[in-house]
Amino acid sequence: MRWERDHPPDAVQRIRALRPVLLPGQFVSHLSAAVLWGLPVPQTVDAPVHVTSILPQAQPRRAGVVGHRVTAAHASIRSRHGVPASSPATLWIECGTVLDVDQLVVLGDAIVTERRCATTPDDLAAALAAVGARRGVRKLRAALELVRVGAGSPQETRARLAIVRAGLPEPELQVDVFDEAGRFVGRVDMAYPEQRIVVEYEGDHHRTDAEQWGRDLRRYRAMERLGWAVVRWTKSDLSTSTNGAIDHLRTLLACTTSRVRRASRTE
Repeated sequence: MRWERDHPPDAVQRIRALRPVLLPGQFVSHLSAAVLWGLPVPQTVDAPVHVTSILPQAQPRRAGVVGHRVTAAHASIRSRHGVPASSPATLWIECGTVLDVDQLVVLGDAIVTERRCATTPDDLAAALAAVGARRGVRKLRAALELVRVGAGSPQETRARLAIVRAGLPEPELQVDVFDEAGRFVGRVDMAYPEQRIVVEYEGDHHRTDAEQWGRDLRRYRAMERLGWAVVRWTKSDLSTSTNGAIDHLRTLLACTTSRVRRASRTE
């Protein structure tokens, strides 16, 4: 997977530097825990580090640290880079107070997709059910309905959300395409297999890496020869109010769905 980090690489070192001063019952949490896990959250190099204390331990009071307190029942701690930190499911809940719904979906997609997190959508649901009423719960509930296993990057998640919010059917994720002989052609970000439509999000590395660009073109041509239509998304498609990629996809879906229905009636 190619989750693009929304925080600088040395943010991890800055958080790890706090390890010697953490007291028993204290751990890195919230956005800072997400940074340690290598998950996509907005974070700057000089952002304060979130540290949570398990009651009755005192809340940390230190420059550059945001302190929190929880009961032992609401703490789930794992070691990451040698630092005690909130588990992925728990940090997702914690981030409900500071992230918006789309950011929580991006974070949730990464958590349930990345193997190192060893977390399922059911784990997120269980963690959410356990917290009861608290700030951010409504956002978390809305986000949980949209979290999916298989998203390969934050931008892929955002593209999927744009598709669904435009009223189009939700595509399948990480779909393998084969030729008539059963030979593997490629795995794509999103697809509508019945309509034979591929949706690919192309980050900047697809353009700047000549080898990647060549591989992409060969793969798309092979799929098009097999009758698949390929819709290619870029960052600009997510940042403009009028999305040409959405319009293109809408037209393709309408045409191919009609064709599939006609074919099924003649069988």
